[in-house]
Amino acid sequence: MAVSSDRDRDTSSRRHLSGRSHALDGLLRTAAAVRAGSARAVVVRGPAGIGRTALLAALAERLTSTGMTVRHRTARSGAREHQVLRDLFAPFDPFDAGLPDATAAYAVHRALHRRATGLLANGPLALLLDDAQACDETSLNGLGFVLRRATSLPLLVVLAQRTDHPGPGADALSALLAHNGCTALDLGPLDPAAIATVVTRALGRPPSEPFLQHCAELSGGNPGLLTRLLTDVRAADIRPDADGLHRLRAIGEELLTRSATARLSGQAGHIRAVARAVAVLGHTDPEPLGALSAVTGRRLTAALETLRRDGIVAPADGSAAMREAVRRAVLAELPAPERETLRARAARLLNDAGRPAGEVAAQLVHLKEPAEPWMPGVLREAAAQAPDRATARAAMRSLRRALAAGPTGGLRQEIRVELARTSAHLAPATTLAQLRQALAEATRPHDRARIVVQYGLIAAGTRRAPQAVRELGAVLDTLPTEPGVPGQALRAPVAAALLVTAVNDRTALPAARERARDWPVPPGESRAERHLLAGLSVLAALDGGPAGPAVDLARRALWIKEPAPVGPCVLGASLVLSLADEVDEAMDALGRCVSDSRARRETWTHIAALCGQSLTLHGTGDVTAAVSTARTAVEHATRAGCPDATMPALALATALLSWGEAEEADALLDGVAGPDVAQGVWEWHHFLYTKGRARRERGDLDGALELWLHCGRSMEAAGIGNPVLAPWWLPAVTTLVRQGRTRAAADLAERSQEAARRWGTPRAVGLGLIAAGVVADGRARLDLLVEAVDALAASPARLDRAKAEYQLGCELLRHDATPDARRHLRRTVELATGCGYHMLAARARDLLVAAGGRMSRLAASPVDSLTESERRVAELARRGVTNKEIAATLFISLRTVEAHLTNVYRKLDVRGRADLPSSLGTPYRPGRHAPDGPRHSPAGTRVASN
Repeated sequence: MAVSSDRDRDTSSRRHLSGRSHALDGLLRTAAAVRAGSARAVVVRGPAGIGRTALLAALAERLTSTGMTVRHRTARSGAREHQVLRDLFAPFDPFDAGLPDATAAYAVHRALHRRATGLLANGPLALLLDDAQACDETSLNGLGFVLRRATSLPLLVVLAQRTDHPGPGADALSALLAHNGCTALDLGPLDPAAIATVVTRALGRPPSEPFLQHCAELSGGNPGLLTRLLTDVRAADIRPDADGLHRLRAIGEELLTRSATARLSGQAGHIRAVARAVAVLGHTDPEPLGALSAVTGRRLTAALETLRRDGIVAPADGSAAMREAVRRAVLAELPAPERETLRARAARLLNDAGRPAGEVAAQLVHLKEPAEPWMPGVLREAAAQAPDRATARAAMRSLRRALAAGPTGGLRQEIRVELARTSAHLAPATTLAQLRQALAEATRPHDRARIVVQYGLIAAGTRRAPQAVRELGAVLDTLPTEPGVPGQALRAPVAAALLVTAVNDRTALPAARERARDWPVPPGESRAERHLLAGLSVLAALDGGPAGPAVDLARRALWIKEPAPVGPCVLGASLVLSLADEVDEAMDALGRCVSDSRARRETWTHIAALCGQSLTLHGTGDVTAAVSTARTAVEHATRAGCPDATMPALALATALLSWGEAEEADALLDGVAGPDVAQGVWEWHHFLYTKGRARRERGDLDGALELWLHCGRSMEAAGIGNPVLAPWWLPAVTTLVRQGRTRAAADLAERSQEAARRWGTPRAVGLGLIAAGVVADGRARLDLLVEAVDALAASPARLDRAKAEYQLGCELLRHDATPDARRHLRRTVELATGCGYHMLAARARDLLVAAGGRMSRLAASPVDSLTESERRVAELARRGVTNKEIAATLFISLRTVEAHLTNVYRKLDVRGRADLPSSLGTPYRPGRHAPDGPRHSPAGTRVASN
């Protein structure tokens, strides 16, 4: 390898030194220690453009000015062995005839040491080597030998290593770092201040903060890339202000892309071929890259090194081989026929190498026609494994061509079914049409059952659900009911699909409920039977109680022998468990569903499970976690291009309202209203209830009440009697009272309390008692609120309990029971703060201070942010109980224990169970008896409820 001297070096690289003053100072301090008689070595590491070369140039200049002898070189690929040693220690040749045994490494090292000692006789010596990763191993080993023998001599060795290109010297550099006198100096991206300095110098004026941030995003803080960007910005006469930001956003990627492609056009043909192959493949795996580009071995390695240095190919440790804009530009320069030929060759190479179907399909989707017989099969396989939109569309084109070829009989039916499955997430209407045609053509009971089940599951949640329920019912009527008769086993999957399709459709639900009324409860031994159990549990929950039978059905649905339950079975059963206050079991099931659906790449199921988690977390009062989980669901839905993102939007809006973000919540809700939403059972009623909450928070009580009453009428028409599915009645009662419509409020409160008692869970009973208390007077009102607090204390609904504590505190103030009122208001602040419901906490805090409460006692302990389940798990963990023993004691899964402990550690800001505080005991409970006080409500406005 050749080396370059100081004269060969591009001194313009010194422009990138901004932000490296600390690194330079550190190197100068090391040089000072060297002058005192202690040999040192430093390996400066970083990717291309990060400023290694400029840093070494600045160091050489500073050391030379202090009188130190500096030998500064750059290693080059393709040179002969020992070339770096020849140039750093010139005049020196390890193969001079005078050397004994010139081929022996030890002899070379001894000769090298003698030469170094001779140079050091003249004073301190600095050896600076750039691109050391390209240096041959023998030269680096020689430098290591000299360092080990010169520990008390004034020798400084600084080696700059590109981390995005291993090179032949990578292993030797790692060995060198193990030497006591050698340290690593890693150069990271420039910080904002350094970027601002570079931008100011380049453009002649300080940039605005948004302009600076966008420069940082485009360059990633890489000095070399930033300098190239600013060169183009200056050439385009873009000013670093607000107007310039708009132009930078519009052309920033284009500028970088144009700069990269311009540099590529001046490269040798084989380097351009490698760049095109990287753009096609999307990675730099040497084997397929070499085969596609026809460049292999050292030429391929050197070509990639050049492309990385020029910013065309990303660093080796990056997540993508090329910036997407650069990749598109490289491919756009190819004529369309040549580009298609390259894609086809890449697909063939990858397929022959046995690469995954998805990787092969990523090439096939760009072809106008999959010309070879094996290509359609790969597309269909890829669509089944990971149905991204491009692969699914290509597979759909292939299947439509196969259908147009006129297949007959069973083959035509299979193609229709496969086309339906492939197009399910892209074109539901096409899917349902194909399945209906396949169903009409099918004659065997097994085929009809299989097709109609798929038809029903895809129609669920769409306006085709009632028609699908009719089709499912028609097929179900043809199947025998007697056990042991051929075809009887098909009843369970068809019946389960019928319920899954119907339970979330207001028009289909009544007929499904009537059909299922006399169905026997299956034992749950098969997956289909467990899906049926889940559907029956949802029906029982929608009917409104009592909760026990619905919970029993849900638990039986989740009793599994498979590694993990999937799909509607888990979603339906976990909804029932959550409504019944069995949140630990619900979160356990949803957690497994999230993990399993992620592994299976079942996007819709994954999003639905995240929404279920968010709503359950909100119900327990963990508003912050609910917001975070719902945002994750929204992001997944957006990234996946889901046509219907109603569930994530509703989950996020629900949590945001409790977080005090009514405007964002209202905007989300405005984006989900539509005919399909209005047809749903859960989505529609939850939308009406949540939209009413948003209207109330924005001051529109009349509009809120109208939405809540509409929700009630709709639920009654659909035969939904569960009081906590969408508890519209509680804010409706409160609003009716505020409007002076006390008779209507009392009638609604009475009906709602009866429904709450019938469902029978602590949360439902507590909310019913609040509603009864809102319309009561005097001592009866106070007693009802005390009962409500007691009931909610036995539930996981900390947020509802905080609201009840607030109601009770307000009522106690009306009865002049100030000390007791302060106690409940203080508890409200603690609960609401722990839940993240800051609006209620602020309201209670103001009332507490007005009642004479002390602010110093208002700080909620982090322990109060724990849910009841987290508190129980944390207490056992603090006592030294193992996770497995905790799971057995509390009858929950090991994964649930781990999830609870993770939340506990995060909320308490501790590292593990050894750091758990001792104050994890039983949380505060209000007394069961109301404190003494006046028995008549004072004059004034009633306190608003939930």
